[in-house]
Amino acid sequence: MKRIVLSTSSSGLDNHSIPHDINLLRLYLHVNGVEFIDGKNINNEKLQYIMTKIATSPVHTSPVSASEVSNKLSELYLAGYRDIFITTLSTKMSDSYNVILQVAHSFKDKLNIYIYDCKDLNVCEAMLALEADHMLKQNASFTDIAKRLDDLRNNHRMLFAVNDLSYLVKNKKLSTTAGFFANLFDIKPVLHVDNDGNIVPVNKIRHIDKTLNFIVDSFIPTMLNEKVFPYVLVGGDEELNQYFIKLVKTKLRLQHIATFPVSTISTANHGPFAVGLCAFKNHIPQAAQFYAQNSY
Repeated sequence: MKRIVLSTSSSGLDNHSIPHDINLLRLYLHVNGVEFIDGKNINNEKLQYIMTKIATSPVHTSPVSASEVSNKLSELYLAGYRDIFITTLSTKMSDSYNVILQVAHSFKDKLNIYIYDCKDLNVCEAMLALEADHMLKQNASFTDIAKRLDDLRNNHRMLFAVNDLSYLVKNKKLSTTAGFFANLFDIKPVLHVDNDGNIVPVNKIRHIDKTLNFIVDSFIPTMLNEKVFPYVLVGGDEELNQYFIKLVKTKLRLQHIATFPVSTISTANHGPFAVGLCAFKNHIPQAAQFYAQNSY
């Protein structure tokens, strides 16, 4: 019986040169009234250019389309696949999970489909999808795969900061009033993804350098674990990226740190000027071994 993993494109797997057999279900981006397909006719570099160099209306994202999901499942069925494990970004960030769930119901007599809410996006989502891909090839059951992904997700931590809050205000992730006072006092909130998959503030700190130091200092206890895989997320500000990477390596006493771009979907929602520090502890994804080549 042929088996395969599908993942929503918010995982950013298009940006990762890691061997896998995962098929992507692509989200949509809307810029100045023009619809783009994530990873097809727009990528992170192009979106960052549009957002920073061209005056735009707010960038919006929309979930995978029901027709695309239906076409993909039909295609896989005709190709002989019967077991389909699907990972999605957090249901708190997108309706993609619900769209896929509704379409999957119409295939219940043809395909064995398991839909897993990663309660995250970016590299964490990519890591979980890659883990599912690896385990599926080892003939693991859907239940065992989901349990393993739960263990990874529950032992993953991400803190990030956005240097320019105007994009959060534009996309109504932050109120205009809150954005005004944050910019007035140069407040840069520290954000993280909670256990339910919501992006929430952890702290509000004045000045970006103090915010970034707070993020790195928060990971010092984590780095005491024998089994830990840390990595950095970077956006479109190269000067900020390099400053943060150097700060992480210095404070955490690392010679190298795996570094990856945020996904295009994340850039659309939070703007091009974000950086973050993440880590898996105790439970390390199998795909971590491939990330050495992305180290700085």
